[in-house]
Amino acid sequence: MFKPASIAFLAQLVFIQSVAAADIMEVTTYHNDECKAQSGQTWMALFPTKDGQFELKNTKVKLTMVNDAINDEAPDKKTGKQITIPEKQEPLVLLHGIPGLSARKVVTCSTNKKEHLDINQKLSLKLGRHQLTLSTTGSLSKEEKELRTNYKIILESGGVKQTIVHHNQISSDTAPSLLWAGDLDGDGKIDLIMDTTDHYNVRDLTLFLSGKAKPGALVQKVAHHISTGC
Repeated sequence: MFKPASIAFLAQLVFIQSVAAADIMEVTTYHNDECKAQSGQTWMALFPTKDGQFELKNTKVKLTMVNDAINDEAPDKKTGKQITIPEKQEPLVLLHGIPGLSARKVVTCSTNKKEHLDINQKLSLKLGRHQLTLSTTGSLSKEEKELRTNYKIILESGGVKQTIVHHNQISSDTAPSLLWAGDLDGDGKIDLIMDTTDHYNVRDLTLFLSGKAKPGALVQKVAHHISTGC
């Protein structure tokens, strides 16, 4: 028989495993170690709709091993992982292991196109009665003009400010970007999907949910997926 402490430990272990399983990715091809998905898994796909909104649907992912033009020297070697789904339409992202998401129409903010976020920018987002300001701060490096230092993305709403991204430095040839904003988890507040990269050759796909926010915060980072180009 398990002692109470043992039961608590097991519950905590299950919770940790469920958090670790949270993932976000795109329908694309990844280098071998960048993709943990398996063929036949059910993921949530965020599809655009004809009316300019989005909807969440369940889909089955398929993983095919393909030649990685960067890492596979031999033409017959296949370490790349190509992700596909049965639907002809391509979703914005695929989501897995995130509690609270369900297949449904998703209310989307008016700004639903990719927005690059260089330093000293401000973007206003509105969803129903909820309004949120997304702003960036940072400085141009005095030593190296191509670098921007102390880069931050700050959310503000109802007198609450929260820094959700902080990079000591980013180069001038890249910048994080807002990919989507809307109510993904159904709590009536704004959630964000972003690329929080600090390097031109790195994509850091990141999901922030308002429903998981800690006391005094607006959102919480619940999943991210780092991938590289060449």
